[in-house]
This record gives sequence, C-alpha cells and structure tokens, in this order.
Amino acid sequence: MRDTGAVMVKTKLVAVSAVMLAAFAAVATAQNLTTQAGVSGLLQDGKVAVVNTGLFAEKIGELRQKYEQVNNQFKDRYQELQTLDGQVKQCDQDLKTKAPQMTADKAAEMQSQCELLKRQGQRKLEDFQADYNKALETATRPVNDKLQQFIQNYSAQRGIILIINLPVAAQSGTIAYWAPTSDITEDFVAEYNKANPVPAGAAPAGVQPKTNPPVKPPSAKP
Repeated sequence: MRDTGAVMVKTKLVAVSAVMLAAFAAVATAQNLTTQAGVSGLLQDGKVAVVNTGLFAEKIGELRQKYEQVNNQFKDRYQELQTLDGQVKQCDQDLKTKAPQMTADKAAEMQSQCELLKRQGQRKLEDFQADYNKALETATRPVNDKLQQFIQNYSAQRGIILIINLPVAAQSGTIAYWAPTSDITEDFVAEYNKANPVPAGAAPAGVQPKTNPPVKPPSAKP
C-alpha cells in the first residue's frame, strides 16, 4: 500500500511541477550570442535561479489547502478501495490454503470469485484515479495561475532573468550542478504565503497534506 501511495503522491506533485513549468520557461536568451561586432549592450544582465516546485504542494499554503479539500472529498471512495483490497488479499490467501482440500469444481469457483474481485477493484481504482485527478486539477488551477503571475513579479523585482525548475531539469538530465545560493524555493514560498495567507483553520505551514491514494488490488489486470 505504501508504494502505491508514494506513486500517487509523486504523480500529484509532478502534475503541479508540470503546470508551473510554463511560468519558468521565460527568458532563455542564449548567452553565446556575442557577435564579431561585439555589441555587448544587447545582452540582458541578470541572475539565474533554481526552484523546487516539487515542494509547492507541501509548503504553499493555498495549494496544501486545496489538496486537503480534495482528499476529504474522496475519503469515502478511498476507504472503499482499501476494503476491497483487503477482500482481494483474503480471497487469495483462502485460495492458497483451502483450495488443496477442495474439489476441483469448488477450487475453480473460489478462483473465479477472486478474479471477479480483482476486476472490480481495478475498475474502481481507474475510476477513482480519473475522478480524483480531474477534481484536483480543477481545484488547484486558480492557485497555479496565481503562482505563475507571482513568479514573474518576484523575478522582475529581483533581477532574475531565468528560473530553472529543478524536478523537471533533474528528470530530463538537463542540469548537472547548481549552487545552493541560487535556490530561491524557501524565499519564494515565504513571500507567496505572506502575500496570500490561507484562511484560519487551515493546516500550519510546513505540514504536508495528508493524502488518500488508492490501493491497487494485487494482481489486478488492466
């Protein structure tokens, strides 16, 4: 269960990173455009920074709140999946321990029941994932739009001409090294949360939202 949960959390955090990437692909003006004429004044001076958008769902108060709202919305369906997963495991266990003492017909009947549970679980899981991801995208879109605008203003105020999205760059292998001093994640998060405080009653900053990822029934077939 933990592995699947980790995959679901990762999927969500990657989705946030993918949405934010559009805001960071801003000004990759090639630094090697120096011509033989040497017109140096045409090149913009500025800073290059990196940001870890993979932490936004945990540290951006508004995003964390949206995740919690969607998780609560789907809590009952998630618990239903957990129950079904337990039934599948129990059925498999019974098949292993009891089938040898059964007649061939009874063993085949039990195996059919287990396979039916697995197919039901797989269908429910796929429906859950599709509905959950759609609800999450709808809930977080306004916050992501605000983040895109905020990163532009933040960069302009600090003379930053290029921001590299660390999760995306690391996954694609396009970045080999960055100085810790170039990481603006903590400062950006602090500035955004200060400008956009979450309503009273929301989880305190720094607390990771509790997620309710579905549990994939064992041996479930697509």
